[in-house]
Amino acid sequence: MTTMLRQKGVLTNLAAWASFGLLMTGLAHAQQTPSTPTDPARPAASPGPTNNVRPAMKWKRFDYTCEDSAKITVYVHNTTAKVRTHDQIYLMRQTRSADGNRYSDGKVLWWGKGDTGFLQEDTPDGDGKMLAKGCTLDKSRDARKP
Repeated sequence: MTTMLRQKGVLTNLAAWASFGLLMTGLAHAQQTPSTPTDPARPAASPGPTNNVRPAMKWKRFDYTCEDSAKITVYVHNTTAKVRTHDQIYLMRQTRSADGNRYSDGKVLWWGKGDTGFLQEDTPDGDGKMLAKGCTLDKSRDARKP
């Protein structure tokens, strides 16, 4: 009789462990089963490649001819300007002005008003050396057509 009781206890333990094993297998399978889409006609969107690179900024370009035939190109984006001369490139921020568009990097300033502008050393008294004066916006060939 002790042998039968012992066998019954072993069978009870085996049944409990088997139930536990089936339960764990079911849970693991449920976690691995992909959910089915609600609209089978429309395939699930696959994630595209990720790219952390910002799109390039769109700059507006303005070409000027100044006194002594000096050429200056001004690129503007929001409140930033890049001013290119024959031998320098200046990156400037828009600053306060009573009239026109004034950009400065603290050392040099570009001041444009309408179709004209000038490049000057930026000094506190506003009397810095003129680097390019009498600059006039170049009209494109397309703009000249009636």
